[in-house]
Amino acid sequence: MAKITQELALALPTLGKAVFSQPTEKGQAQKVEIRPLLLKGERRYQAERFQDNKAFHQNFTEELLCAWAAENLEGRYRQVLLLTDTESRQYILKRDGSYKKTGGAATVPRPVGAQGHNREKDYILREGENIPALVDLGVFTKDFQIVRSKYDKFKQINRFVELVDQSLRDERAETIRILDFGCGKSYLTFILYYYFAVRRGMKTEIIGYDLKADVVQRCSEIAARCGYDGLRFEVADVTRDRLADTKIDMVVTLHACDTATDYALAYAVQHGVKYIFSVPCCQHEVNLSIRQGGELDLLLEHGIIKERVSALLTDSIRAAVPEDAGYAVDVIEFIDFEHSPKNLMLRARYTGRRKSAGRARAEALREQYGFQQSLLKLIENM
Repeated sequence: MAKITQELALALPTLGKAVFSQPTEKGQAQKVEIRPLLLKGERRYQAERFQDNKAFHQNFTEELLCAWAAENLEGRYRQVLLLTDTESRQYILKRDGSYKKTGGAATVPRPVGAQGHNREKDYILREGENIPALVDLGVFTKDFQIVRSKYDKFKQINRFVELVDQSLRDERAETIRILDFGCGKSYLTFILYYYFAVRRGMKTEIIGYDLKADVVQRCSEIAARCGYDGLRFEVADVTRDRLADTKIDMVVTLHACDTATDYALAYAVQHGVKYIFSVPCCQHEVNLSIRQGGELDLLLEHGIIKERVSALLTDSIRAAVPEDAGYAVDVIEFIDFEHSPKNLMLRARYTGRRKSAGRARAEALREQYGFQQSLLKLIENM
């Protein structure tokens, strides 16, 4: 019995879930998930194979599962995740056909093991889960516990991925391509890659753009150590440089500063990107350019109120423009205010149904109050 199958066999008594993802050859199932369940009071294991947007199920005894896995799974998937009652382990297929274990970590106790078809929902990220990138980024300690000073950051990226999961839970595509505008230290970028490539077993490509060459180099090194072949980082000014011209499925921003958010939204709208998840930051542009001119003058007389009104106006415009372009848009609370004052998320999905009244009203306000707003300018000819 080869090594990865041996690891699976040893994990079976306390197995919560095993995920085999990123097949090595065309024609294989895109992902295989193995879970325990009870059938007529006896412990069995169900293998769920995802292929051609369909799910196929097969139930095994422990002995038959090990034999089936040795024949059909060993060496045929680039990434393997084993979750048990007490441990999380991740393996990456090496060129010589063996698997490299990226580490093992104790997990937070949770109700797993043999269970019926009504299973308790897993959290997206858990303290103690084997996510090596979070160790390199300083969010987890070496034993995969949250670093106290990074608790708010952990809450932010966890919440972001939960909202992505809500929107894409039923997505059956085999591949996904994502652009992260202004990725910075790339906490979110790495977690999105982990979520799609490891947890969901999709062929994943993510490009992270940032201005700082040293940050890009460090993130590239971490991606290489984790075996994340589909994750790359590039030095780019998203307001000036030519960006990806391949088909992109999702654009994300997490606190991309000031007008960088507008450039991300303009890119998404102009390229017909299916999903947008954007948490804005530092909305200074309108505040610096708006002048009195009508019924809202009362809101512009005091600096702190003017600043807040300008930020809300900016994000309202950012919601209206995608709606005009055929997106269904939600503006939702991203995270509790105590964890971050930048707590709004714009979440959008392309439907083709246009809603033009908002953009027209925004343009009328721009004319009346004389402010500058980059997104309105960038999409003027659409």
